Amino acid sequence: MLAFIHGQSVSDACRALGVAKGTIHRLRHGYWPEDARYIEQAWSAYQARTGRIASNWFLRRVRDGLINHAGQSWTAPGLAIRSGQLLAVARGSNGSLLAQTLELPAERLHLAVHSAD
Repeated sequence: MLAFIHGQSVSDACRALGVAKGTIHRLRHGYWPEDARYIEQAWSAYQARTGRIASNWFLRRVRDGLINHAGQSWTAPGLAIRSGQLLAVARGSNGSLLAQTLELPAERLHLAVHSAD
């Protein structure tokens, strides 16, 4: 949000977020109000209006027990029975992938790079 505020004119930032010019000036200089909930709500509303909400999850289809992503094939135990299904996939903290089924009850699978023997 601060990058957005610094990258816009004060008037444009005020219009986009619906806050006063003084608030934008204070934020630019690093001063936050004690209760910043209204600023966070304004930022969330702006993101929702402009479609700038980023998602960490993406959809991938299972084919022959593999999920293709970023030029690699990924697999997990039990993934072969899910061929044809669409799974939500996210990056793990260590560079691995985590897949989750879309139907309830949701099941999570830790994916590893498939090694072609």
